Amino acid sequence: MAAALLAGEPWAPTRAWGHLSPAVLGFLRRYFGPGVDHEDLCQEVFARFFSRIPELRVPQALRSFLIGICLGVAQNERRRAKVRRAVSLTATGELPESPSSAPDHEAREALERLCQILARAGVEDRTLFVGRYVQQMELSELAATVGRPIGTLKRRVAGASRRIDARIKRDPALAAYVCESTSGPSRRRLAPAA
Repeated sequence: MAAALLAGEPWAPTRAWGHLSPAVLGFLRRYFGPGVDHEDLCQEVFARFFSRIPELRVPQALRSFLIGICLGVAQNERRRAKVRRAVSLTATGELPESPSSAPDHEAREALERLCQILARAGVEDRTLFVGRYVQQMELSELAATVGRPIGTLKRRVAGASRRIDARIKRDPALAAYVCESTSGPSRRRLAPAA
């Protein structure tokens, strides 16, 4: 697919959209949680992706290239949302409503609390935490995506994990979801405690 996109094959963008858009939408949903127009952001990601295809140097790195663009779009949207909050605006000019059809109130509340914690985290902490633990990216893939050496990335992921985990543990709605394995903080996962 990468070779076809680079060659400018007319069928390649449609095939890329069909094949890659579910992953992009999933990434955006996990990064932002509820309250954001994921479809619009997905279109923005692909508009940038298609315009930047000539920058792809290693066709095998197509997924990392796309995830890097997703992270850039997501970080820009976070900045725009922060400005809207600072001047008391929303994207629509009205207060956003929480989805009322979710079947599990406790899980919905936990997800909203986690999204709030991630929204208050620094851009790098949020990006590394979501990439590593939500997207479950391998360290080498995450390092390529954010453009850091793997040794530096390991230290930064560990620091981001410590800071975000500390906030999660202090939140009574989330503390029950944190499990620690014997391997330490790099293996923590949000899951209901047994």
